[in-house]
Amino acid sequence: MDRQQLQRHVDELRQELDRLPADAPGRERLQQLVARIDAQLDEHHPSEPQESFQQGMQEAVTEFEADHPRAAALLRRFVDTLSSMGI
Repeated sequence: MDRQQLQRHVDELRQELDRLPADAPGRERLQQLVARIDAQLDEHHPSEPQESFQQGMQEAVTEFEADHPRAAALLRRFVDTLSSMGI
């Protein structure tokens, strides 16, 4: 697993975001998470410590499980991929 797989997960998350109605609860939060992921994946300038980032992603999974189970599953796969890479 590598950076390309992480990028595929982010792309899937963007597609899920595009499917949500503009006024869907949590849509803005999901947009913020995608931006946070993009910033973190910038290999030259990660935006925050890895531990803090992963904790935030785990919290987001819990936050979205009820209203947006598909988005939560995509976030979970992203976190699992990071873990399997030792990140």
